[in-house]
Amino acid sequence: MIQQRKNAEVPLPGSIVGTIHTPAGFAAAGRAATVIDFVEIRADCLPPSTSARGASRLSLPYILTARHPEEGGHGELSDADRQDRIAPLLGAAAFLDLELRAVRSMQSTIRAARESGVGLIVSFHDFVSTPAASTLRGVVERAAGAGADVVKIATTLSSASDLARLLALLDMTPRPPLAVMGMGDLGKISRLVLAKAGSVLNYGWLAAPQVPGQWPAKDFRRFLLEL
Repeated sequence: MIQQRKNAEVPLPGSIVGTIHTPAGFAAAGRAATVIDFVEIRADCLPPSTSARGASRLSLPYILTARHPEEGGHGELSDADRQDRIAPLLGAAAFLDLELRAVRSMQSTIRAARESGVGLIVSFHDFVSTPAASTLRGVVERAAGAGADVVKIATTLSSASDLARLLALLDMTPRPPLAVMGMGDLGKISRLVLAKAGSVLNYGWLAAPQVPGQWPAKDFRRFLLEL
């Protein structure tokens, strides 16, 4: 589900992303190629040689990230380590995903992405709660100001009001395309609702779940089609 806008490929609402954070994820991506739109390569979770070999065999566009350790990253990687994991895979990526907190310190990587025509996802993750509406709007505005092609927000839900705050983000105008999702006990419900309400990138697992509240990617697609 990719729509051409100017020179960038902008994901359409409801696009499904299969996450690869284990070596088995690459084979699973091949088996799921007809039901997902993108894959995400978690370069912080994989040996560099595995990431490079697997990426070269993908038939789907991929999102590349090496997650910051304070937002769920594996291995306590420094910014320099993360840049080293990203650089060999960047030129063939569809999107680079960097956290809002890392935009300033990773400017050289962002420049390299732009020079290669790679889109920028600026992300924010909260594994404890869902911040206040004003905080979430501020994240979107700061990410847009940093040049995001897509703003990704993932928070932990504990109540219906938490989900309502995420849904309200999709009514913000003007704004970049948003990828919005919940984690925790209400995560699965939130991902279906938010995908149908306009979230452009919606993440499911391929070989193994990574965070509470993710659907298997194939089931995610099937349930969205049924709604």
